[in-house]
Amino acid sequence: MARSAPVLENGSDNRRRALKMADGRSQMKRHGHLGLLAMTVATVALASPAAAVPDLGAMPHLARTLAYHIPLADPIAEEIRLDITQEELSRKTADDTAFRALAKFYEERNWAPAWTDKNGFTAGGMTLIEAIANADEDGLDPSAYILPQTRFTAAHKAEPRILAVAELTLVRAALAYAHDAQGGRFKPKSISGYINAEPTFPEPLSVLEALARAPRPANVLVAYNPPHMGSRKLKEKLAELRATEAVAEKPIRVPAGAAMRLGISDKRVPLLRKRLSVPTPTTRVAAAETVQTDAAPANPDPLVFDEALDTAVREFQKTAGLSPDGIVGPNTLRHLNGPADANPVADIVANMERWRWLPRKLGRFHVHVNIPEYLVRVNKNGRTVHQTRVVVGKPTNQTPIFSDEMEHIVVNPYWNVPVSIARKEMLPGIQANPGSYFARRGYEVVYNGRVIDPTAVAWTPENVRKVRIRQRPGARNALGRIKFMFPNRHSVYLHDTPSKSLFQRDARAFSHGCVRVNNPLDFADAILADNADWNSTRIKKLFGRSERRIDLPRHIPVHITYFTTLVDQNGELRTLRDIYGHNARVKAKLGL
Repeated sequence: MARSAPVLENGSDNRRRALKMADGRSQMKRHGHLGLLAMTVATVALASPAAAVPDLGAMPHLARTLAYHIPLADPIAEEIRLDITQEELSRKTADDTAFRALAKFYEERNWAPAWTDKNGFTAGGMTLIEAIANADEDGLDPSAYILPQTRFTAAHKAEPRILAVAELTLVRAALAYAHDAQGGRFKPKSISGYINAEPTFPEPLSVLEALARAPRPANVLVAYNPPHMGSRKLKEKLAELRATEAVAEKPIRVPAGAAMRLGISDKRVPLLRKRLSVPTPTTRVAAAETVQTDAAPANPDPLVFDEALDTAVREFQKTAGLSPDGIVGPNTLRHLNGPADANPVADIVANMERWRWLPRKLGRFHVHVNIPEYLVRVNKNGRTVHQTRVVVGKPTNQTPIFSDEMEHIVVNPYWNVPVSIARKEMLPGIQANPGSYFARRGYEVVYNGRVIDPTAVAWTPENVRKVRIRQRPGARNALGRIKFMFPNRHSVYLHDTPSKSLFQRDARAFSHGCVRVNNPLDFADAILADNADWNSTRIKKLFGRSERRIDLPRHIPVHITYFTTLVDQNGELRTLRDIYGHNARVKAKLGL
């Protein structure tokens, strides 16, 4: 059940303050208009010849002042104007973009209410209130948005000043909802310096204009939530969990123990069957004339790991990005059980929040790396056309989270060694024997644009910063034979690697931050599918010792993300290991 957003009820402190403000504005309205108007006209008359009629067109500020003190025919509009004008005068700065948009929106409609009339809220206004009150359906917190009271009775009449306060309260709640729904509730960088996502926020005036135009404004408001399929699937799963949490069974957890595989007998097998929805083998009573075989026993043992279970385990492993070997070892078991303290609702909400950090349009054709999955996908028109394993940064050298555009490919790349790696990992070996160290590994030293003898350098920590160490192209190069470039401030890119064995591991956080791609030539074919000039066959012919650059005719969006909870192609909710701790910090930030 959705939580209700707070409302301004009768007798509440907020309500009393609102009514007091409304009464003050009413007094100003009754006694102030004629005096201010008379004083303004007198000033104009004294400044003008007796026979002349003041030209207000030549004095726009005066015309606006006079207009502000001419009562409006619609009493709700009059109260809205007084409310906004009074707040505008009391503000010390005009930095509040939302307030300036609100003031402009109502001034352009001559202060007419958009979602109230003399009887209370319009049908459109009620749909907005309902959408905001149910904000938790989209992973937001309804209590963050103050809503107006909606019931008007004989004791609490729908008076103009009350309606104006209700209208503006709703508008402020709608603007706050749109802001949070699209761009999130806090700065991503507050979670980690490795998170450099740059969410966008809707322009407040555009929000109000779009809501005012819509026959059902709630649909427009809710649409500010992420449009991506991954987020929408999480929303559906969130609704399922909340609908069943009162009657839901305790999650099935398979206890730790020896590895299980095809043919073994283990008392945990029935639990494993239940976890993977594999039916228990049916006991069959053999007729006298039936000849039994080993392949079809008359009385199958429910504790035996059979072929049906083996198939289900392999399918789960494949979906989870694990090696599909059919063996239920510690890693597969961890993926089956999820974290011991798992809270699927909290995890879904935290991951929905991170979807808000992405561009609303990922690109018709784009590359998506999801760090906790250790996978990269090439997506076209909403469909994955290529997927392969990747190695990502260690927890101490994390792969950053951001979006950019792939611009070119480099074949036979040099590896320019980062200073941090040179100082922390290479310097002791270099100091022991510079000549041998560089020769055996294919490194060279560049100083002032020239390659110099490594033995000519005094290898101190300070001098490491003054030279550039690079590894020559070749089979042993740390970047392999090819790298895919989307220039960014992190100096992170996708690339080949000579360390192919790491791709066979299930957990693959071993790099210094860059993303190593398994079978990079297949990946190249996927991103060059629409390029008539280049493919992996032609790229392979370039392999050698000379660096070559291939510019892409169209840049390809690249999104490096961190989603630990997702819904797979079978509709199953998957929870991945929080290798960098980002998910835990997001949950803490949201109070989950």
